[in-house]
Amino acid sequence: MATAKYWWTLTARQQQGDLWLEWSTDALFRPQQGQIVVYQGTTWPQNPQDDVKAMTWDNSNNGTWNTGLRWGSDWYCAYIAQSPPNGPYVYNVRLITTGGSDPKSEVSE
Repeated sequence: MATAKYWWTLTARQQQGDLWLEWSTDALFRPQQGQIVVYQGTTWPQNPQDDVKAMTWDNSNNGTWNTGLRWGSDWYCAYIAQSPPNGPYVYNVRLITTGGSDPKSEVSE
């Protein structure tokens, strides 16, 4: 049986005072119903589709997105997708902003 490893990356950065998210992968496929989300709470929701403040599909915006939210600490951001086949949404990559102007990245395999 053949196996392969793929990487997904989610990066948060500040640009002109706004929170921008960038994502990428080396996979040859897109996760099922992949979404990039920012949550309004101060913890990770048990259901990744709850408490969403802003969302975009992972095949939109060419992998970079101005969330329209002001940059700052403690934004809970994630790359989520459905667990196949057509299952519940699960976290693929998660990150929490720290407020500095340097980008914050997280990787999942």
